[in-house]
This record gives sequence, C-alpha cells and structure tokens, in this order.
Amino acid sequence: MGSAKHRQQPSRHLPGRGQTPSSSNEQDRETLQFNVRLAKARQAQADTNRIERKAFREHARIENAVAAYTRELCARLDEQQFTKGIQLTSIPEGGNSVLIVQLSDLHFNEQVDLPSNQYNFTIAAQRLRKLAQRVKQLGQSYGARKVVVACLGDFLNSDRRLDELLSNAHNRSCAAMLAADLLKTFLLDLREMFAIEVYSITGNESRVSKELGWSDALATDSYDLMIYAILKQGFGETDGIQFCGFRANELVFQVMGRTFLCLHGHQIGTNVQKSVQEIMGKYAAQGITVDYTLFGHMHASAIGDYHARNASLVGSNAYSEAGLNFCSKAAQNVHIITAAPAADPKAKQAKPAAASIDGMKVDLQDVTGIEPYVFNREWEAYSPKSESKLHTPSVVYQVVV
Repeated sequence: MGSAKHRQQPSRHLPGRGQTPSSSNEQDRETLQFNVRLAKARQAQADTNRIERKAFREHARIENAVAAYTRELCARLDEQQFTKGIQLTSIPEGGNSVLIVQLSDLHFNEQVDLPSNQYNFTIAAQRLRKLAQRVKQLGQSYGARKVVVACLGDFLNSDRRLDELLSNAHNRSCAAMLAADLLKTFLLDLREMFAIEVYSITGNESRVSKELGWSDALATDSYDLMIYAILKQGFGETDGIQFCGFRANELVFQVMGRTFLCLHGHQIGTNVQKSVQEIMGKYAAQGITVDYTLFGHMHASAIGDYHARNASLVGSNAYSEAGLNFCSKAAQNVHIITAAPAADPKAKQAKPAAASIDGMKVDLQDVTGIEPYVFNREWEAYSPKSESKLHTPSVVYQVVV
C-alpha cells in the first residue's frame, strides 16, 4: 500500500533536474528574437558603413575632378594673358539711350553639321561679330553711349558625368578659355564705341554637377561662372568695362529707371505670360517692381510686352530637328532703352514719363561675308551631345523574378 500511494503522487520539478517543455520553448523564442535583433543591428551597421563609403567615394571623385579641371584652367590662363597690351579708345560723350544685349545659349563647344545649319567655333566667332556690328549700328542710330550685356547662361555644353569630366578635363578647360577669348574679343569690339556693363547668371546645361541645383552653392558650380570670372579677372580695372554682378538663378539690374530681371528660363512654364507675371509678383511682394524680364533656354525668339525670350547662337541641331521636330534660327535680342523727354515745367502735376523699351531680334543665321574673330584653334574641343540624345538605350535581356 505504501509503495502504491507513493507512485500515485504527482512528480515534482526539482532545481537542476531539467525544464518543462513550455519553459524550454519560451527560452528558445527569446534566443531567436535576440539573434534576429542582433542580425538586424549588424545589417543596419553594414548599410550605414556602405552609405558612408559611397558618399566618401563620390566626394573624393568630385574633388579629383575639380582639381584636374583647375590645374588645366590655370595652365590655359598662364598661356593666354589676353589683357596684355590692350589699348582702348576713349568713351564717347553720351546720348539719351542705352542698349541691352541678351546673350544666352551660346553653347560654344557644340558642333552641328546639318543641311539646314552648321555650327562650330568659327561660325560662333562670325555670329558674334555680326551681332556686334548690328549693336554698333543701333547705337549710332539712337545715340547710345553704353551697352549692358546680360549673360543668361548656357555658354558651354558640359559633361556632367564625373568620369567624363576627369578624362576630358583638358577639353573642358580649353573650351572654357576659348569661350572667354571669343567673348573678350566681342566686348572689346563693342568697347570701341560704348562703355560696357556686364551682368551674368547661370544656365542649366552648363552646370558641372549632375544635379540641377537652385541654391547658390550648387547652381554656381557652373562653367558660366567660370567664364564670367575669367573675363572679370582678365579685364581687371579696364576703363569702360565693368563686371557688375553674378548670381546663381536670378538677377535684377536697372537701366534709366527701368528694372530688368534676368533668368535663364528653365523655371518658366508652358504658359509663358502667366509664369513671367507670377515671378514678377514674387518680386512685387519684396517691394521690387520688375518692368521687363529677360530669359532664354528655349532656343526660340519671342518678344512681348513684359518679357523677351532669347534664341540661341547655335540654331537648330540634330536633337531639336529629328528628335523634337523643332526648328529654330540663330539669333540674339537687343533692346534700346530711351530716356523719356523732359517734362514741361509749365504743366501742373506732370507725371514723369518712364523710359521706353524697344526690343528686336537680331538674325544671326546667315554669316556670309562676315570675317570671324581670331581665336586659338588649338583650343577647339567639341561636344557632339545633341546627336547622342537621339539614341535611346533599350534593354536586350531582362531577368524578372
């Protein structure tokens, strides 16, 4: 009886004798959860390290690219010294007019060879000289003594991939110096008759980095700023040629009491008039009344009541004609700002009249008989970019899981 009673008693769990199945499963679950958390932490740390290493590689490549470009640019500047020995004529006594020349979308290092249009450095030098001739004619007709040159960006096509920039640093520096050399000659040509003021902003195609930036720090990473800085440094304190300001995306200047806003034009929407008035409203909220807006970007001339869109120095290229079915001509705009006549002192409460703004397109497509500006042909470096846009990459073989 005693032994049977002892066998019927429930078993007891004694310390060190093992665990029940439920407690064992609970510990296994906790161990699994801990291992998962540990693996996730290790993966998170690995991802962080990978991102940091990638960011460092990109930063190092940018620094190497900029250093390579800077070395080549300094070498070209040392070779050129384009301001040495320049003698300028005296500035003529003035009249009542000022001319504004819109310069945009020059794309100096682009090469076009179409039945309808050709473009290279030589043709660019011819078209700039023709533009200077027309400006001089207008200046004589209106009695102008000063020309304001509004540079609206895209003076070069750039290679925005870093490996191309590294391998083509010599070409980019040569193209930038050649662009500065041609613009130097253009400004000196105008300086024979006028005092010169230069304002400039950046374009979208001439940026160095891949990303399109709107902040000053990113947007000014541009060949447009480099060319402006070369000209400003080269002319220095030259009498009658002033470099009055450079901004990243937008710039405001005044001529004869009229306020002009400079844009490149890639911030203008399809409804041009509406976009221009919206931008003017933004400045009105800051207490600035914009009378006229100057921009380019679309490579097609359009002159309106409150804005003037510039064409390009290039004209049609392979991409615009074959890829977009869009044809254009080489042209740049010139505006004549004429002072209003003096108010009649006998008139009571006479309101001062504002200066008038007369705009015109200067057709530069045909340069037959125009002698090009002299430039160093050893610096020629082209970017056959427009034709390459026509070749759309396609996937030959793709694995889908």
